[in-house]
Parts: sequence; structure tokens; C-alpha cells
Amino acid sequence: MLKRTIATAVALLLSASIAEAQYFGRNKVQYDRFQFAILETAHFDVYYYPQEREAAELAAQMAERWYGRLSDALHDTFARRQPIILYASHAHFAQTSIVPGTVPEGVGGFTDHLAGRVVLPFAAGFGETDHVLGHELVHAFQRDILRKEGRSLAMLPLWFSEGMAEYLSLGDDLDTNTRMWLRDAFASKHVPTIPQLANPKFFPYRYGQALWAFMASRYGSDVVLRAMTARAPSAIARLEAASGKREPELTEQWKEYVAAVAGAVPALPASGGQADSKPPAALHALIGAAEHDGHLNVGPALSPDGRLLVFLSERDRHAVDVFLADAKSGAVIRQLSSTATDPHFDALQFIESAGAWDPLSRSFVLATVSNGRPTLTIFDMPSGRVRRRVEVAQTDQIFSPTWSPDGGHIAFSGMKGGVTDIYVIDLATEEVTALTNDVYSDLQPSWSPDGSEIAFTTDRFSSSAEELQFGRYELGAIAWPTGAVSFLGGTASGKSIDPQWGANGALYFVSDETGISNVYRFDRASSSVTRVTDEPIGVSGITALSPAITVGERGARVAMSIYSRGTFAIRTLDVGAGASTPVATAQAATFNPLSRVASSLAGSMKQTTSFQRRSYSPSLSLLSLGQPYLSAGGGAFGSFLLAGMSFGIGDLFGEQELDTSVQVGKRVSDFAWQTLYLNRRSRWNWGVAVSQVPWLVGGGVDDRASTSASGKPVMLREAMLDRQEHRQASGLLIYPFSRAQRIEMSAGLDAVGFSRDITTTTFAADTLKRIDQSTTTLRTAQPATSFVSGAALVRDTAVFGVTSPILGERYRLGLTTSLGDLNVATASGDYRRYFSPANGLTIATRVQQAWRFGRDVSDPRMLPLVWALREVVRGFSYDSVAARSSNLSLAQAEIRMPLAPLVGRSAGDAMLPIELFTFADWARFSARSISPLTTTGTSPLVLPAASRQLGSVGAGARVNAAGFIFEFNAARPILPSSGWTFVVNFRPGF
Repeated sequence: MLKRTIATAVALLLSASIAEAQYFGRNKVQYDRFQFAILETAHFDVYYYPQEREAAELAAQMAERWYGRLSDALHDTFARRQPIILYASHAHFAQTSIVPGTVPEGVGGFTDHLAGRVVLPFAAGFGETDHVLGHELVHAFQRDILRKEGRSLAMLPLWFSEGMAEYLSLGDDLDTNTRMWLRDAFASKHVPTIPQLANPKFFPYRYGQALWAFMASRYGSDVVLRAMTARAPSAIARLEAASGKREPELTEQWKEYVAAVAGAVPALPASGGQADSKPPAALHALIGAAEHDGHLNVGPALSPDGRLLVFLSERDRHAVDVFLADAKSGAVIRQLSSTATDPHFDALQFIESAGAWDPLSRSFVLATVSNGRPTLTIFDMPSGRVRRRVEVAQTDQIFSPTWSPDGGHIAFSGMKGGVTDIYVIDLATEEVTALTNDVYSDLQPSWSPDGSEIAFTTDRFSSSAEELQFGRYELGAIAWPTGAVSFLGGTASGKSIDPQWGANGALYFVSDETGISNVYRFDRASSSVTRVTDEPIGVSGITALSPAITVGERGARVAMSIYSRGTFAIRTLDVGAGASTPVATAQAATFNPLSRVASSLAGSMKQTTSFQRRSYSPSLSLLSLGQPYLSAGGGAFGSFLLAGMSFGIGDLFGEQELDTSVQVGKRVSDFAWQTLYLNRRSRWNWGVAVSQVPWLVGGGVDDRASTSASGKPVMLREAMLDRQEHRQASGLLIYPFSRAQRIEMSAGLDAVGFSRDITTTTFAADTLKRIDQSTTTLRTAQPATSFVSGAALVRDTAVFGVTSPILGERYRLGLTTSLGDLNVATASGDYRRYFSPANGLTIATRVQQAWRFGRDVSDPRMLPLVWALREVVRGFSYDSVAARSSNLSLAQAEIRMPLAPLVGRSAGDAMLPIELFTFADWARFSARSISPLTTTGTSPLVLPAASRQLGSVGAGARVNAAGFIFEFNAARPILPSSGWTFVVNFRPGF
């Protein structure tokens, strides 16, 4: 009697063949083809392409300077040359194939732990590029030190590794931004203990940097070296070994250090909101005072008439987007963009840029990246409709646009070849003019009300590119239209950034001359400076250089982003209602760097360098080793022993990749392997794969009584495994139309062998002791060789939550054909849509139709249309009609909710990655008559055509365990009705 049937497919090695490609997922689009060359320094191979050649010379000098500093500090030298890969802008950097997924806007560079590649774009200023390069080279040294000990940098927590990199790249004295975070933590009584630094809510860069500054101040500057070389099992144990103190004592000393850094900052009163509910009397809390406002509200832009405010925020918890609000009440009117689901926006550049209104308050311009290109996106106001997109091909990236008073021109800061300058575009002709052209950092232009000049932020008056010295930011002015540059000033110390024109020649800006960033006013006529706010924590955007203020209502009102309680909030100040404290002003530089050297970039560099250049020729080398595995067991189907491993080789840029996986076992039929080559060197991605993969496609167990050769009664158990062995050679071609949509095409040969393993186990009838076991392999059908081809149109704008998509849509329309021994075609459509009616709550829907047709649709050698029934209709493990179906109609719905908000935590809390859900599944299967595969000499049993409907409802939870998602569900079949079942699946939500 048949006791059990196996209806699920088991791929012993690989989850899918190349023909399946990537079912869903966003695209990494190669908009540009970068022709890299190599600059050889004493210790580095610096990779660059022609348009950034001159900037790469400066970066190479910086790298060698950092090598000397860090080699001394960490007592380490590289045994091999270190690769540094430079991109001219973040928009170019986002196209890199070195990492497979999307590069977020906040990532300014990375160091590859496996291959040791340091990869970064030029930042909006060489001073910041120098900092990021130093930060990443610290990681290169960390990796080198640990590799020599047989350890991995990836095993250290971020506060340890990233904090150390920030500390060593910025120096002993804490920067203004980190001090701001510490003041806020102290004032709100949220200073973390050292173990609590592992919680992602404590930003590892800022808190980690501060922790290392504390350790160095208390235990000497060589404490970093002692911690790096300590033979200790954990990061905290390394601190203990380096200091000679136990963690509780270190935590107490750390908190004392934070209190000393915070100084006399007043404690923030208790508040149930995200931000301080009672700002200083002169300031009005506008955005960020409530939980639903989110934690990030930056880049404010007041309309000239004072009625409306545009700002950037992650208030919907999915991505940073652009919102329009009432400037008096702060009530949000509408969302202007949705970068999470709109493929038109690659980036909003919310860290380095803000938008601007036209003089009549009827249009709003935002610097964006669209389809890989810098674009001025112009919105009609207040409708929010995108009226115009102007691609600025003369630059690699643009920031901080500002409208001319006559409405005919827009000035902006643009990057080209790794350098930032001020540009102006004529909106009528789209002609672009560069107003500056040199190595110095020119940012944040602001057009004066009379149209005669453009104020901007620059380091040109305090820097010397010849000496690789990058000074503080001050205010300058460019006469329009002549382009003559002059010094304006700012405060006598600290930065002076983000100029915004007010009325009567007043220029508002942000300075940290007291150590705390506040708003200041510069009088154009008298050149006097007064401080107009006295925020105890700080007026700031995300970074120390981010735009933070705006002036509207014809110069009568200032809006600003404030950091408080771990949140960036927006507040407003009526001009004249704030403080008015005179301060010392900056004086014009005693030298003008541009008068000493040529204004071109090449003329601004040292002439003593003698770096060698050579062309880059791609070559493949070992990049990764997969985790080897060994599995063994036994039972009714016989004993098994399986072992496998994988490895990957590729070129330096990840543009060519050759991955191989191998599995061996006790029997020849257990052998499996696949080699896959992928080429991403252009927008057309293509690949070739060859493989041999055995699939277990069915079987069962049959128990019966019998007698042995000696006449004694025995029990026989026959366990049958139906196996298909696929030998494939395939090709794949993918073209992404955008980040969201692509077409896939595949073609190849598939040679399939069919067999059945029959394992017969003999037991004594009286004792049930096993007497014997043997396995026989029989051929069950003629081998089949077919030419298999396929094509699919894929779109994916879904936003992924902790375990499942939570917003957007996905669809896949596909057709696959098989010609040869098996002639059949399969057409399929899969559409999924995700709605978010409230923060944290998602309604997920899915409909799918699959239809298999052709001459051999009923041939039993065909792979099942449905592999695992419980993943299609939960609550069912097997159905004979579903197992041989040629037509599938499916509908699913879920209501999803993260657990974190239900227990008083943030919806995106990484420490609680659990999602609760309820669901309803329905499917209809149709199957034609079919004769199952049989071994030679047996009579076929014809199964008649049939149809079946299955349905279920239930609830469950999904858990994200270090990237592996487990689903636990309780399902109740209702069509037909039966009792509850409990199932564990290894998959994300649909």
C-alpha cells in the first residue's frame, strides 16, 4: 500500500537554472562605460578614467600621505599593492558592479573585506574626499592586520571598525557634528553604555568616533594599536585588553567624557514627541514635533510669498522623499516624489542638496539624478506636477539650485571630473555656463534679490591645493554676469556655509564659530556679522556641510533644520525675533590661491609627482569562497552522504564573474555542478552557464508483508525516488530599461535523463529488526533533449520591509518554449501590488496565471508546473491534480504588520525584525490525462483529466535572522474544509 508520496522538488545544488534568471528585483543599470587606467604610486594602484585624471593625481598624493600616517599609527605595512578605485561623482559610483545591489545615497565609499578594494567617489570638495579616503584606508589597514592573524574585519561591530576609521581620519579633536550628537544624547539622557553601541539606533560613525577619542584621551594615542593587535574574542574584550579596565568601569568613564564634551547644555524636558516640544521662545516648531513626522526632516525651502514649505523627509518610513507643507501650520499638503517606487528618480541628493522656489512661488526646482544623469526637475506649484526635466549633460552631478530673480536662469553647484564649480543654465536655451573652473570647492549658490551677484560657499580663500591643505569654508560672491569672484567673509573661526539672502542686503548663513552650529546674519553693506539663534544642540543638516536654512516671506522669515532628541526637525524664526549678538568677522585671505597658480585643475597640483600610468586590462582572480557543507543521513530511502562547495572568480570591477558550485555524494547520480559566467561591462548584461543538476521530482513508500528465501515472514519496505538529471548549456541576455524594468531572454539545450531509485529494506516480521537493504536504479523513460528558450518582461518598484515587500508593485510576464523531444510552451503572468494605508500596515495582493500548452503538455517527463504546494496554497502539502496540473490560477492576499510598533518600538527597528500577517490563498488547478512514469514491465495507470480548487486562511509570523527569512504559519483549509496545520517555510513574503 502506498503510504507516502513526495511531490516537492529538491535541487541538490542550485536553487534555479540560469533560464529562471532573477525572478524579481531592482536593476543595477550601467548607464556609462568607464575606461579605467591605473596610476601607480609607491603603495597603491589608483584606478581612474580620463575625465577624472587630474583629480586622481591629487587623490593619489592624499593616499600616499595617508599611508605614511596610518602605517605609523598602526605599525603595519602592506605586503601587496592596494587597489583604490575612484569615480568622478556619486552618480557614477552608484553604477559600480563591485557590489551587486543599489548603493544608497548616504554611502560615500566602501572597502571590500574579501578582495581589499577601496572604492569611493569624489565628494563635493577635496577636503571631504581626503577624509573619506583616509576613512577607507583605515579599513584597509584593519583588514590587513586582522588577515595576518587569520581573522576577519567583518566580525567586528561597526562602532569598533567604523568609529576607529572616523577617529583616525578626523583626528583627536572631535568635529562639530559628532559633538552635536553627544550634546543631544547627554541633554536627553540617552548616553549609551558601551555594550549598547551595538544597537543600530546609536549611529556607529558618530558614537564610535567619540568612543575612540575618549579611549585615546584616557589611555594614550596608541590605544588604537593595542586594541587592534589584542588577542581577544570580542570588541569589548579588545578595549579591556587595551585599557586594563573592565567594561563597567570603562562605561562610567565614557559617560563622564560625554558629559565633559556636552558642557553646560541644558537638559531637554520630557516629551512624548520625537523632537523637543518646547523650542526656544523665538523659534516655532513646524515639522518634526510628532511621531508620525519621522526622524529625518531636512532641506527646508520656504516659498518667497511665505505660504508654502518644501522639505525632504522619511516620514513615510520607506525612503527620503519630497513633501509640500503649509508654512504656517506645518500640515503636509502632498508628497511631491516617491523615490521608493518612482523609477524616474535615482537620487534626490538629500544629504548635499536642497531645492529652490522661483521668484513668483509658482515653480520649484530640485537637483536630482534620473536615468543616471544629473537633472533639474521642475514642479508646478502647488499642484506638485512635474512640468519639466532638464538634463545637464555638461556635469556629472548637480546640487543646490537657486533661481535668478527674473526667473530665466538657475545657478547650481556642479561636479565634473571630481571637482565642484558654480554653473548657470539659461532655461530658454538650456545653455550651461561655468562661472568657476578650478580645484577649489564651490557649493551652495544663492542668487541675490537684485540679481547682481551669487553668494556661495567655498574653501578657495583658505586652501592650497599645492600643499594639499584644505581649509575651512567661507562665503564668497560671484558677480553676474561677469563671473568675477570676490571674498564676502563670515565668522572669524569655524565654518560659514549655506548662504541665503534676506531683505535689505542681509545674508543669513550657518556657522559653528562657538563650537555649536547656529544661524548668523551678514550685512552686505557693512560686512558686520551677528548671531541670530542660540540653539544649544545645533542648526544642522545630516552632515556638517548639508544645507540647513532657507529664507522666505520676502526675507521676513527663516526656516531651519534642528537636531534634537536624535531627530532632525524644522523650525522657523521671524526675522527680528531672535538673538542679535555681534561677532568677529572673517578677514580676506592674505593670499589668493588663484593668483599664485593657474586656475585650471592641472595648474593647482604639485608638480613634483612622478606617478607612472598604465592601461588597465581585465583579468580574473579568486574573489570569494562559499561555505563548504557536509550532509549525511539515512532512512527508508537509503543512506546518503553529500558534500559541496562553491567559489567565485572575477575582475577587479565586478564586471565579469565566473561562479562555480560542485557537489559530490556516494553515488554518481549525486554529482552536481554549475559554472556560470556573467558579463556586466555594458548596459546589455549577458551570461553563459553549463550545469549538471539532479532533481528529485516524486516518489513514495510502499510497505507489504512477504516471506524470505528461508520461508520466514518478513516486512518489505520499498522506497521509490523519481529522479531527473538535467545537463544544460544556456545563454542569458538582460537589458534594463530603468532601475525598475527590464527584459530577459534565454536560450539553451537541456538533456534530461529519467530514473527511479528503489531502495528495498527487509525487516523481521516479529522484531521489526532490519535484516537487509539494497538499492536498484532503473530507467523510467527515454531521455529527452530539447532546445529551451524564454523571454520575460519584468517590473519591480517594490519596497522591502524587514521580511516582505511593503509598498509598490511587481509583475513578470513570461513565455518559455521547449522544442525537440519535448514540445511544449508555458505562458505566465504574475502581478503583485502592495498598499500602505497606515504607517507600518501593508495590504499585499497577488494574482498569477500560468498556462502550459503544446504537443507534449501531458508527457509525464515534464517537470511539474507546481513544485511545493504549501508555498502556493498554505495548509496543503500534496494534491494529485496540482502535482500534474498544466493550468494554474492563483490569488493571494495578506495583511502585514511589523511587531515592533505593537511593543512600542520603531517600525524599522533592526533589533526586532519580525512581521505578523494574516492571509487568504486560493488556487485553481487543471490537469490533463497523464500516464505516470513506470519502470519497465509494469502496466501504466492513466490518470484522468481533472480540475481542483483549493483555498485556505490563516495567520503567521516571519523572522529575519541575519538575512535568512523564516515563515511560521497556521493555516486552515476551507476549500475543502479541514483542520488547522502548522508549517515552517524558508522564504520571504510574496
